[in-house]
Amino acid sequence: MPKARRRLVYLTDIDGLRALAVLAVVLFHLQIPAFTGGFVGVDIFFVISGFLISGLIRDQINTDSFHFSAFYLRRVNRLLPAVLATVVMTTIVASFVVQPDAFGALALSAAAGVLSAANILFYFESGYWDASAELKPLLHLWSLGVEEQFYLLWPAFIVFLTTARPGVYRSGLVAIFLMSLAICIGYTRIDSTASFYLLPFRIWQFALGAIALEIWRNDFLTEFSRQVLRSFGLALCGISMVAFSEDTLFPGWPALIPSTGAALVLISAHETSGSIWLSNALARKLGQLSYSLYLVHWPPIVLYRHYSLTDPTPGVTVGLVAIMLVLTLLLHYGIEQKFYRRGHYANKSWRGLAGYTLGSSMLLAVLLFGISQNPDRFISREVLLSAEVIQGYQSRRFDLTRKGCRIDQLGASERCPIPETGAVLFLGNSHEVDGYNMVAGALGKSSHRPLVLFGSTNGCRDLSVERNWIHSEEPACQLRISALRNSLELVEWHTVIYSARRPYGGNKEALITILETIHGQQPDAQIVVIEDYLSTRRTCASLINEFESTKACAKPLHIAGLPGFIEEPAPFKERVAAITDSKLDKVALLCGESLPESCPTQTPLGHPMAMDEHHLTLEFAQWAGEQLAEKNPIWLQALRYSAEN
Repeated sequence: MPKARRRLVYLTDIDGLRALAVLAVVLFHLQIPAFTGGFVGVDIFFVISGFLISGLIRDQINTDSFHFSAFYLRRVNRLLPAVLATVVMTTIVASFVVQPDAFGALALSAAAGVLSAANILFYFESGYWDASAELKPLLHLWSLGVEEQFYLLWPAFIVFLTTARPGVYRSGLVAIFLMSLAICIGYTRIDSTASFYLLPFRIWQFALGAIALEIWRNDFLTEFSRQVLRSFGLALCGISMVAFSEDTLFPGWPALIPSTGAALVLISAHETSGSIWLSNALARKLGQLSYSLYLVHWPPIVLYRHYSLTDPTPGVTVGLVAIMLVLTLLLHYGIEQKFYRRGHYANKSWRGLAGYTLGSSMLLAVLLFGISQNPDRFISREVLLSAEVIQGYQSRRFDLTRKGCRIDQLGASERCPIPETGAVLFLGNSHEVDGYNMVAGALGKSSHRPLVLFGSTNGCRDLSVERNWIHSEEPACQLRISALRNSLELVEWHTVIYSARRPYGGNKEALITILETIHGQQPDAQIVVIEDYLSTRRTCASLINEFESTKACAKPLHIAGLPGFIEEPAPFKERVAAITDSKLDKVALLCGESLPESCPTQTPLGHPMAMDEHHLTLEFAQWAGEQLAEKNPIWLQALRYSAEN
């Protein structure tokens, strides 16, 4: 006779698995060398959530005790108070150490975190591995956004499938697992940021947890097979934590390894015979503290970076760990446990939750509003560049390109006629603007300039190569692509300037295809690459405010990476070299032999090189163009001749 299917009960191994996951994330964020793949701890949490939430809902449906309102109240009880406390305290501390230009972004992320949309916000802002991500105090809330969106949708999915014919629920689980996994693996190569942050590409991990629950319910494992599965699962998790790194194409198929490992541990979990590694008192306690620890571990690291402009030293790391532990205990026992208890919820808990939520939200709103009304205010340091000044520089950067000619506007206006000959085309990512401003500065204000912009490939997230040309599913982007193709029949390009920051990201193949196509159809066109300038770990504006000098932007400690093609894959470098007539190295042009201290960080009139980490101000780019004109008169003469004749 088959064993009766089990109901979900407290499993000590799950707390131990939580402990393993949160430790991996914390050690990764502390940059402990052995845990380069510690970010997979979040993937383990997703699988655990799918297992537990599915079990809770299924058991309540079977006993006719499930109610959507009660479920959502429990989830809000469980998550929101601690999140609000974390956001409020982070915002308060940040007001003392974060520069005005960065505080607006923090305020936006605080609101997104409270509204369960942090993952969506960070997807549109930047990637998880970008240098700027290291300076976002609430970046870690992205995973809470994914979880909360899952909690919103999953109950309806389970209720719908369990009310259908028998067997449909399991088939539905497998179907959503396979579909989500397939699009995750496929889309990671196209837009890894989307597959990292957004629920549709992650829901397979929650579904995997639900599948693990269905297997666990059958209780068919012997003690020996349980130990084997558990050990294998832990090995998969451990291998991922130490073998993966920021260079791993993630999530994609590699995410299967820690997720499968977590699922195997869950399948092998037992009410009375837990693992000594996962069920000991220390592991269980850390697992129970894992949510609070996850919430408080990241802000101290980031706020220290804002204050010191450096990564934590070993001594500082010890201090940060101590701070994390204290904050974890305060948050867990002072907030989390006030609203949530394992196995039961206090009567009328909604009243206390509503009061806490309203009070915390009002405090956060008042704090953010007060600072926003005085953007020049900075509590601990003097401000040299106010928020308005910074925004002014950022806006003026586009003054010339707003008035310029874009490829899809050729022939459509007086400012954008179809040039008969000698036109210059600009391509690239967001640094396309820098190249345009630089060349405009080199040509001079009085020069007639048939300069044409593609319009930045940053707005084309899904560029692909089809039949030796590029394609985009986005209509606005495809319009520019088609106009560029048509221009090869209408315009005799004298020069094509490719201006982009290293690395060139997912559009690399498409951009090179464009250059190769132009080179093949118009072999007389000059292909010029304008390489990157200095990139800083923090925004140049904040460094200037911190050290009262633009020279801070060129200190080696503050440099995130040197420009050029040195880290690009060899095949890419070879393809670029094969079609490139010349390269304009802004570092070599401006800095001389000593790097990076000798690099100019402002114009003779005092305009800074940048406001953010790597985009040049209009004034600095134009001045750099003037230096180009002085040092490369022959190149400029040819360019000017083509433009004016």
